[in-house]
Amino acid sequence: MEHIYTRLPGSEFRIEQMASSGYTREMSQKVSSTLKNWTGFFGGEPFPKYRSPFCSYLLCLGFVLLLLFLFRLAFLAFIADSLAGVSPQDILKALYIGFRFDARIAAGITLPIGILLTIPCFKRWLMAHLGLISGFYFFLFLLLILIYMGDFGHYLYLKTRLNAYVLDLLKDFQVAVDMVWQSYPVIPLALALVFSALMCALAIQRILRRMRPTRTNAPRAALTWFAGLLIFALAAYGQISSNFFPLRWSNAYFSPNMTLAALALNPVQNLYDTFKSAQGGGFDLEATRKHYPLMSKLLNIDNPDADSLNYARHTPEKRPAPGEQHPNIVIIVMESLSFPKTSFAPGPLDPTPFLRELAEESKLYTKFFAPTRTTARAIFTTFTGIPDINQEGNTSSRNPFVVDQRVVLNEFAGYRKMYMLGANTSWANIRGILATNVDDLEIMEEGAWKAPNMDVWGVSDYDLLQEAQNIFESSPRPFFAFVQLASFHRPYTIPANALEGGFEILPINEEARVNYGFISEEEYNSLRFSDFAVQEFFRMAKQSNYYNNTIFFIFGDHGLSDRGANMPAPYWAADLHSYHVPLLIHAPGRVAPGVEETPCSQLDIMPTAAALAGIEFNNYTLGRDLFDSRFDNSRFAFVSGPGTTPTRLIEGEYCYFDNRQGQQVLYDLREDKVVNRAGEHPETFARLKNLATAMQESSRYILYNNQKKLQPETQSDK
Repeated sequence: MEHIYTRLPGSEFRIEQMASSGYTREMSQKVSSTLKNWTGFFGGEPFPKYRSPFCSYLLCLGFVLLLLFLFRLAFLAFIADSLAGVSPQDILKALYIGFRFDARIAAGITLPIGILLTIPCFKRWLMAHLGLISGFYFFLFLLLILIYMGDFGHYLYLKTRLNAYVLDLLKDFQVAVDMVWQSYPVIPLALALVFSALMCALAIQRILRRMRPTRTNAPRAALTWFAGLLIFALAAYGQISSNFFPLRWSNAYFSPNMTLAALALNPVQNLYDTFKSAQGGGFDLEATRKHYPLMSKLLNIDNPDADSLNYARHTPEKRPAPGEQHPNIVIIVMESLSFPKTSFAPGPLDPTPFLRELAEESKLYTKFFAPTRTTARAIFTTFTGIPDINQEGNTSSRNPFVVDQRVVLNEFAGYRKMYMLGANTSWANIRGILATNVDDLEIMEEGAWKAPNMDVWGVSDYDLLQEAQNIFESSPRPFFAFVQLASFHRPYTIPANALEGGFEILPINEEARVNYGFISEEEYNSLRFSDFAVQEFFRMAKQSNYYNNTIFFIFGDHGLSDRGANMPAPYWAADLHSYHVPLLIHAPGRVAPGVEETPCSQLDIMPTAAALAGIEFNNYTLGRDLFDSRFDNSRFAFVSGPGTTPTRLIEGEYCYFDNRQGQQVLYDLREDKVVNRAGEHPETFARLKNLATAMQESSRYILYNNQKKLQPETQSDK
């Protein structure tokens, strides 16, 4: 069928129909009318006269999203000089992540319209009260644009996006008002603010004025409703992923370049994300200075300075022998490797037979502790060397104020750096901590492995270690690998290929189960499976080309709260089982095998690894080299946590315990009865109490003052 479309004045179209066509005059008029309505871009009406509610919602959403993204492009122009030398790909990635944050905010702003347009009776109410809706959105845009104006000013002075600490200014409202009045052209800015908000509100009103409720059949109405809900959900959730993690602030921190993170963030989202972190955060500067002399002595700080609170220590390089290279480092963190449940604890059961055998060829630390509980805290603590004592219960990995940290791992020059996890690193915002602070880190997670997911925890320990082994063997240069195991979780899944590979499920009698604190036979065999996975890894590693030049660290992320009966009574009374895990350092020819009973913790892992590797490094936090003889007379383990979590400090056979409810005691961990020995050993009690307080206050301070590039202080003294 042939038609000729002829352009006429006024952007109208005439359809000349060939004689051979079968079109009726009525059909021709309908086609002509449709074309006329939708050709406004060529000079006619800008849009169809009437729109459906669905179309009106999409236009409102699109308008707000465009507005926010224009603000983002303005911010890009504002910081362009700071992005000199940054690759265009990284800038585009930051803009893309920022666009998704903007879409979330746009979805929230247009949610009232979406709700009103969903229910038929509300549609009629909306059309009858457009003035009221316009007024509501005027004040909403007023607040939104004010936040963006404040964000630009905040970044101009502090080089950080607007965050919840800006609320501290309201504590001295008059000073804040005077500062703003004297620093900015307040009246022109206020007029621009009101005018901009008014124009935005009128734009929303214009879009809605052209909307008319339409009658449609039930299936089409349901489809339209579902499409609108899907678009809103995608915008609000921020991303589509196999693990169902929503878009989080940590997605913005995909690079160590903090300016890129600033470009990706949204000020409204950032205000929300930082609000809880600002409550109870911060540090006590005077308390930190009070305990600094003790800490400088314990850490052997190079240039002690109580005014600047310098914690830096430098370790020179130990060059390898001619023809050799610095050794590889492999850290294997085993999920919930609670000491009382292992073969190292008293009792006849052998839950971790391979670790017991490997310990005979390794240095075994029997008093190794996680300073805080939960896996996210363990990862943060191990990587940064700072106890994760974030004060409001959320882990520090979830706290945007402490995402920027100087870490020892960045000192491994020339190393290939890898972080391996069978699941996804969006969990607890771990990706943000790792990607922001470790240069050139390869994050290998769910989707990077050939093996299928075993359960919610991703690839099984068995498969993860098998694939890691292949990667290590093919690495052309020295590597640092952090392998995080996760299978020792409910539902305690044991994959079929492990059973085919020789793993055997064993029963456990009731007496042994209670003695070791296992809650079920499934938990017992799940721990055995994790041990088996490590065994198979070492079986292959010992036949590899990298084994003889590799230092292996194996420890647990934290203990478990289940109580058994195979440890002394004071041990259970101080709840040490929730933090006590074994540490093995396996390095034939480098580290002599043996059992070490002096207390230590996850704080010490990175400086010890760097020292054993012989690299030159700087340490700015609280960890110490476990093989540095200067600290042999002051070995201890600090165990604390957020909020009202009790504090413990273990030194030798003693444990200082402050339950944060008025009770402070001193336990002798060799005794069978729970007895407070503070009165009998007052000097020991006072010394350990003072040391625990010094560690607590120093940890709080360093947590907020260990940035790679120190920014102007934005946290208040608390």
